[in-house]
This record gives sequence, structure tokens and C-alpha cells, in this order.
Amino acid sequence: MGSGLGRLWAKRGHYVKFSYSRRPERLLELAQEIGSHASQGTPEEAARSGDILLLAVPWASLGDALTAAGPLDRKIVISCVNPLGPGGLEVGLTTSAAEEIAKLAPGAFVVEAFNTIFAGILHSRAHLFGNNTPTVFYCGDDRNAKATTAALIRDAGLHPADSGPLQNARYIEPLAMLMMELGYSQRLGSDIAMRLMNPAGATELVKSAVMLARRFVVTFAGDHSGDHSASADEDVLAEDVVAYLPYSRYPVRGREKFEAQMKDFRSAFAHFECDIDEVIDDGMRVVVRWTWRGTHTGVLLGIPPTHRRIEFSETHHLRIAGGRIAEDHVSANLIDLLHQLGETQFVEHEMQAR
Repeated sequence: MGSGLGRLWAKRGHYVKFSYSRRPERLLELAQEIGSHASQGTPEEAARSGDILLLAVPWASLGDALTAAGPLDRKIVISCVNPLGPGGLEVGLTTSAAEEIAKLAPGAFVVEAFNTIFAGILHSRAHLFGNNTPTVFYCGDDRNAKATTAALIRDAGLHPADSGPLQNARYIEPLAMLMMELGYSQRLGSDIAMRLMNPAGATELVKSAVMLARRFVVTFAGDHSGDHSASADEDVLAEDVVAYLPYSRYPVRGREKFEAQMKDFRSAFAHFECDIDEVIDDGMRVVVRWTWRGTHTGVLLGIPPTHRRIEFSETHHLRIAGGRIAEDHVSANLIDLLHQLGETQFVEHEMQAR
């Protein structure tokens, strides 16, 4: 779990430090393999240098790991420890592993997460489940710690579901035991995961989708002022995003090419701006309709500058995977755009053909 999540978080720009292993040399190799965003150290060094700690150790090693880490006051501790012993769950109903960790580290903000996810999924290829992003249930008593954990769950390409206070870990940990029973005893394998299809946190999904759509508008409009930077576009578009555009015969594949295409499109206009008209979301797919405006001052679709003020609406059908836009299917009335650009001869020909 630690190596899988560490890889994913490092890829998203977080700095990670691996520690507590029976083979420290393996941690050094792992850090070197990941690159500049990873390092290796002792548990005490990891606890001292990081604000967030992932506790991914066997239940039997829990006490030793916390002792080695030292004081954890004001630290966010994300636990994916399941209290498994030879006979199954060793605590439950009246307490949980997460609650026991909170007792052992009373100054820390403990959040339980990732307990029901098999480690192999974290190392698997992207989009293993297609559109069905696995759910990660998380619970805790500190609002800020939970918000931070939810963001890290998304950065791992998974869907967070707020499961309430820390004591609800008593329900999550038996669910993890069920997943292991299905995977190993029932021979379903470890490439299985849960997806909450109608989560109690649906409002969070809608807000996240609306936020993603708004950030995509900023990316499309090329506004890199304020809190939005060019590097933030990576948080919006998947690296292997595919865009199907009405004015392009072939799909545009890859974030760099799509960003370049949008930049080239914007370069044909001065005072370019874009506003959202409507967003419809179901958690995995988003339909966003927006209207952009600008003064035509450059070559667009082979048409020389007309210096006309253009206003044009588009509908984008977005597929979301791993918290980013993986596909963009654009629908738009190109005849209206050509008419505004003064290409009336083409428009009249199209009208007669109909």
C-alpha cells in the first residue's frame, strides 16, 4: 500500500519519504526509481519532515511503528491498518484499529482510509475499471484532516466517500475483511474493488464535477492569472485525454496536443472570454454548455481576421476518470460560427443542400 500510494502521490507532485521496512535497501531503491519527489529515511525522520503520515503496517507491528516515529502532535495520520490476526479481525464493534491508533497517538489527527482497496490496484494500469472509479471510504473527527485525505484519495485516482466520524472505522474494517474473503477465499482475485453507485456524499461529487468543469473553462480560456497556472492544467486534463472536436477531422490525443490546439484556437481572438451556461453531472460524466466571446483578429479555420465580435456556444460531453477529464466530445453549430465570420457563401450552400 505504501509504495503504491507513494508512487501515485509523487507523480501528482507530492514529496514522499518511505520508511519502516524490514529491507531499508528496498526503500532506497524505490525512492531512486521514483525520482526527485521521493526519498527514504527512518520513521522518526519521516514523522519530523512530513505533515501527513500514511500508516501502512501490519496490525502486529503497529505499536513498534508508532514508537519508532516518535511524537505525532498536530500531524495528520492516515491509517489503512486493518486489525487482522490469525483468526480474523482482532477488534471490532466496540472499537477499531483507527480508534486504537488515536489512543496511541493522542496529539495526531487520525483518519482511516484505503482499508478496502487491494494494494495491487494501486500498481495496476490506468483506468483498470473503465469509468467506474473505485470508492475509498474514509472517516475521522477533524474536518481539515478529512478534507486533506479526500484530496489525496482523488490524487490517487480514486473516489472518496465521507463515512463520518472516526468511530465508523468499526464498520469499514469489517468491510475490508469481506473484500479479503471475496478476493482470496472465494477466489475472485485482488483485481476487485467497490464503487458506491449512489453515495450519501453525492453532493460532494456534484461539487467536484462542477469545480472540474469550471477549471476546464479556465484552461480553455487560457486564463493563467490568480490561483490558476499552466501547471494546474495537469489537474484538469488526463495525460492521455482524447478530444473529439467538430472542426477537426481526427481526434486530438494527449494533453499536450489538446492544450496546444486550444492555445492555437485562442490565438485567433482578442479579448477572449468564456462563461458556463449549464452543468449536468452524474459523477462520472459531465455535460457542460458554455459560451465564449472574442474579437476575431487572427486566422481561424483558414479564415483571415474579420475583426468581428464573435459569440459562440458549445456543449462538451466530458468523461471523467481518476478525477480528470479523459474524453471531451464537443457538439457545436459550426454553420452559426461561419455565418458570424462572414462566410455566408458557404452557409447559403449548406442551406440549399438541405
